[in-house]
Amino acid sequence: MRAAFLSIWAILVSVGFLQIANGLQTDIIGMRAGLEAFPAWTVGLMMAAYYVGYSLSALAGHAVIGKIGHGRTIVVCALVAAAVIVAHPMVVTPTLWTGYRFVSGFALSLIYVAYESWINERVPNALRGRVFATYLVVQMASMTLAQALLTLGDPRTAGLFLLSGGVFVLAAFPGVTLRSTLHTDAPPAPLNIFRLFRLSPLGATATVLAGVSWAVIFAFGPVYAQRAGFSVAGVGLFIGLAMATGCIMQFPLGWLSDMAGRRPVIALTFAMGLAASLFGVWATHRGLTANLVAAALAGSFIFPIYGISVAHVNDVIASQARVAAAAGLVLLFGIGSIFGPLLCGWATTLLGPVGFFTILAVTMATGVATTAAAR
Repeated sequence: MRAAFLSIWAILVSVGFLQIANGLQTDIIGMRAGLEAFPAWTVGLMMAAYYVGYSLSALAGHAVIGKIGHGRTIVVCALVAAAVIVAHPMVVTPTLWTGYRFVSGFALSLIYVAYESWINERVPNALRGRVFATYLVVQMASMTLAQALLTLGDPRTAGLFLLSGGVFVLAAFPGVTLRSTLHTDAPPAPLNIFRLFRLSPLGATATVLAGVSWAVIFAFGPVYAQRAGFSVAGVGLFIGLAMATGCIMQFPLGWLSDMAGRRPVIALTFAMGLAASLFGVWATHRGLTANLVAAALAGSFIFPIYGISVAHVNDVIASQARVAAAAGLVLLFGIGSIFGPLLCGWATTLLGPVGFFTILAVTMATGVATTAAAR
């Protein structure tokens, strides 16, 4: 375990800064859109554009990393993400912001491919659940910290946008150190998501569903919390609780997946995520405390799904295909994430705030059915 963590320390530092910036930008964009009275369907379309870029970027991930290496990919894309978020407050229109979100998704997706291919190339199967859980814990803890930064400024002004951009720049620095330590020759295996489904149908499908549910929480969580009556600080608490509990549960569920197997733990997370989402449906109109409890329960079981699914797929992937597999999984996650905001925007328009937890419940129920059907 010590050797495994030493081999990925720079990745953990970089992803920590990256997710502070990303968590902050997601919240302030959603909140500013609400303050500007953007219609719910427009917010859904704008947020979905991020995941369109995210998905298309994965198609280029193998080629880009093979050409310039893991480290340079992280540096260049983090700087692009910084420039994009700083540009948001200059002109506030849904059309322009939709384009910005596309570019941001494209850049961050390339970074995730670099991170995750590096980790999975160097971690053995017996440790993968715990090590990848640690990577996700750093992400979740950083995004939880981002919620506290909301109190440092007003989303109506440029301050928080500039702060997010500055933290993205910090995420680039570890990439500079990686240039001399990470190899830059990506494996020759091509990207083929159909092969991922053949090798691990449950892992691939669960990755798509994880993308749907994560995107719903991040894109519409702030919107839901605002409409439920939370203040700016309360919105941060609502999202922060979901991420904090998801962070806490990464370790026990990652360890359990190493010990008991990926499939039963994936089934457990979907089943508990369904129960939590149904509780959220009940809690929607029952006060702020009930909503906070619902957020905490949903985050506990929804956020760990991705890490266990990735570990499940990588258990059966050859070493030379790690970059291609990482790109494929990011693509699948991105495809699911495109549909999350669109579905939630539609459900919120039709049902009101309860549409948020309703879409999460439907997604988790689909996961339960998929796990039951998988052999």
